[in-house]
Amino acid sequence: MSVPGTAIGSQRFDALVARLVESGRYNSASEVLEAAVDALEREVCEDEAKEAYLEQALEAGFSSGIAEGDVLGRIRARHGLSAEES
Repeated sequence: MSVPGTAIGSQRFDALVARLVESGRYNSASEVLEAAVDALEREVCEDEAKEAYLEQALEAGFSSGIAEGDVLGRIRARHGLSAEES
């Protein structure tokens, strides 16, 4: 079933949009798409914030001088992991 106002045209997308509009949760396919874009934008922003935090934490850890040598290598060895598994 094709939903008016959708240009994507995949059966999976059309079925979901139709279900959400028919349920009354959204008034149109455009509202569904806008909500999806908003959710994706939030996810991207959260991912970017997490990445920035982790980069700062790694830099703080490396610059602290506490961890010397190949710390990750020692952790991998302790747990029997190769570099590809971590």
